[in-house]
Amino acid sequence: MCGELRGRCANDVSAGYAPLDVVTSFEYVMDELGSALRHSDEPNFRVSPFLYMPDGKLASAVSCNFSFGVNSATDICWAIVNFKYIFSFSILWPTQNVQKGDECTRDFLCGIGEEKQRSARLTAWFHTPQNYFIEQYEKCRQKLQSTSFVSPPMKPCTTNSLLCNDGSPLRVYTDIPHVEELLTRPEFEISTDPKDADIIWTGMQVDEEMKVAAGLTDQQYINQFPFEACLVMKHHLAETVQKAYGYPDWLQSTYNLETQLTHLIGDYYVRKRDGLDNLWILKPWNMARTIDTTITGNLSAIIRLMETGPKVCQKYIEYPALFRGKKFDLRYIILVRSIDPLEIFLSDVFWVRLANNPYSLDKRSFSEYETHFTVMNYRGKLNHMNTPEFVREFEKEHQVKWWDIHVRVKRMIRSVFESAAVVHPEMQSSQSRAIYGVDVMLDCHFQPKKVWRTLDTPIHGYCPRTLACVKSELEVSARLSSSPAIFLSVKSLLRS
Repeated sequence: MCGELRGRCANDVSAGYAPLDVVTSFEYVMDELGSALRHSDEPNFRVSPFLYMPDGKLASAVSCNFSFGVNSATDICWAIVNFKYIFSFSILWPTQNVQKGDECTRDFLCGIGEEKQRSARLTAWFHTPQNYFIEQYEKCRQKLQSTSFVSPPMKPCTTNSLLCNDGSPLRVYTDIPHVEELLTRPEFEISTDPKDADIIWTGMQVDEEMKVAAGLTDQQYINQFPFEACLVMKHHLAETVQKAYGYPDWLQSTYNLETQLTHLIGDYYVRKRDGLDNLWILKPWNMARTIDTTITGNLSAIIRLMETGPKVCQKYIEYPALFRGKKFDLRYIILVRSIDPLEIFLSDVFWVRLANNPYSLDKRSFSEYETHFTVMNYRGKLNHMNTPEFVREFEKEHQVKWWDIHVRVKRMIRSVFESAAVVHPEMQSSQSRAIYGVDVMLDCHFQPKKVWRTLDTPIHGYCPRTLACVKSELEVSARLSSSPAIFLSVKSLLRS
């Protein structure tokens, strides 16, 4: 099915599998009856997907799809019993009295009003005034371009050491097996009771309610900063950077589709008018592992993909720097021990993550995970390189000096955290320390681009050798930087 027809006729649904915290999105097309239903703001029918999973697995619910009318639950049961190999349905039922000869209609955006950008979302099916969207986009862009960033003043470091003067070890409570296994330095000991610990090292969100429930105090150190959602959730991160910098060179055009769809549509139309490339990548607000991530240049498809959950839409880097003809990105590890004054440390050791297939802009390749994505921990063949080997080979292939690129990357990463420090000073907490993973891509001119992946997610999938190498390198970095919190040197084992 061509992209235009798919965007207008296909439907999307998301389903979750709670034990594994997995969300899967499906695209489906209804049969002749379902697809023939036209839109109306005052419809006389409703349509809803119905999934039956006979073996408890999502795959068993998507083997086929058809529409049928039902008068009672008995009709549904009859269909399940008699169509043994058909487990996913679109159920159609009337919402008004209908007479013979009446046209059956449905609301393509049932339950979605103007507060959820109804008029803009109807652009997926109907021609809407392009000039309006272009005007709204240009107003937004002018406002962002007028934003001027003022770097926070340099202040002396005031962070004190966590180590006890008497040399006794710090007690660490954790709910993460990797920490118990790999935290072997003599400065620490594992505590089984969070109330007795000096350091709380958890994969859970720690808020005031949790502190009260767990009996935590304000004197304990925690491995996260307050309000760090401005860094670790894609839509908040984009908003934070735009408030501080407007449109910096290292930020691809990024829109929160829940609030900025009008601006995205205007941007799309301007690029189309000017003959510019129009390929975009859509990512959920707060998921990792490229779950529910799509690359498309079709505006109708972009709008329809909002149906599977809140997303950001970012201009795709169509011409990235390549390594041996393949796409790659770089994962940098950032240690943060203070927001005000801003104290951050960057490990010179980064992870190189490579796609398995040669890069291509052929439309047929956009659905090929191993062509356009680089994280192979969960699918595909793992294809990592150590830092020195990559730098040596990259310099040889492209005739560049990696140090020049590294300087630009460091400047960009500092700008990201300066944005958070200026826009969200409430993040500061003397009892917080954190490590974040920052993903960076290079364009064909070797300029760094921030990739809006979730900054702060578990990395249980990395192999033991990789974890051991990162642990060793960060311990060295922490000692050289006189870090007052040595526990930060191994926190990368649970953050990605």
